[in-house]
Amino acid sequence: MLHSINLLRTLSCYAIAIFHIRAFVHSHSDTVHLTFSAAPGFHLFLAISGFILVYITRPDDTPLNFMMKRTVRIVPLYWAATTLTLLLALARPWLFHEADTSLSSIVSSYLLLPHYDLGGDIQPILFVGWTLGYIMLFYLLFSLSLFVPERVQVPAAILMTIGVIAGAQLLPAGPYREFYGNPILLEFAMGCIMGLALRQKAVQEFVKRTSMWPIGLIGIAGFAIAMNTTLPSWGRMGVYAVSSALVVFACAGQDLFRKPLNNDFLSMGGKISYGIFLIHPLLMTAFGVTLFRLTSNDWVATILLFATVLPLTSFLAYLSFRYFETPTNTWLRKAFHLSKLPPKSVQGKAATMRPTVV
Repeated sequence: MLHSINLLRTLSCYAIAIFHIRAFVHSHSDTVHLTFSAAPGFHLFLAISGFILVYITRPDDTPLNFMMKRTVRIVPLYWAATTLTLLLALARPWLFHEADTSLSSIVSSYLLLPHYDLGGDIQPILFVGWTLGYIMLFYLLFSLSLFVPERVQVPAAILMTIGVIAGAQLLPAGPYREFYGNPILLEFAMGCIMGLALRQKAVQEFVKRTSMWPIGLIGIAGFAIAMNTTLPSWGRMGVYAVSSALVVFACAGQDLFRKPLNNDFLSMGGKISYGIFLIHPLLMTAFGVTLFRLTSNDWVATILLFATVLPLTSFLAYLSFRYFETPTNTWLRKAFHLSKLPPKSVQGKAATMRPTVV
């Protein structure tokens, strides 16, 4: 069980929530300035996604079966959250004032196609959905990689990711070129490279005899450099990509080839992380607008916003996982006759020989 990766995924989603709450506060207050940042959350989220896809991909799976399994896991909750956001945007436009509720925007939002919102950003009606646009692209690339021989499937997915960035530059100026040409896609590729590296015998032996925490600390130091140093956009993205990859490598290496964390609480955190990711924007907006209108002190409103949104998001994410995501996923898998084969671990044949190392 990837308990360290689950912890990392949970932390990344909470960091994303904190990042958004901080941005919300700054946009609604002239007196409150929060100096901390949680920017690494997005970058870790994409790197983890790349690694997880390498971990769960079965070379003997069919492209359609693989794509459908990932789609039925991601889409139902996203569509439900998008529908709720759309209803709120139509009923209370001041809650989501930058959301474009035109027909073309609604269709693009549900299909996760890039388009500009009223603020000029490439965001669907539920604004965090832009990240899922990349995730679904990654799923598509991995499903296509299953057409080639097993030994080159992951390298093929990595090359296709790089090809998307390069190919997007040939498109006319607009949301598709800007979205698919974004170098943030390299962070997904770096996660894939870490997964591929952990399949190699020499790397596995290195991990078994080497403490992983210094590698993780180097990655964290890289985050600090990226957040506090003026770098060109590509330079900053490169630092984030490498740093995210190092942290993911350290956590995955600990889970797979050393003494893994063994904690049911961490496992549950990984399970509810998707709900945290999608639910917090709704609560943040509804509570935030209300608190800043009702309180006369912006600092009080800010403290109350953090104190209410984060725990309530966790609670609702748990309910979502237990009573919506799991039943829906189970039903859809049965309805589409999707296989229940377990993932083929990145450990490959060495999985049964994993030692316990402190």
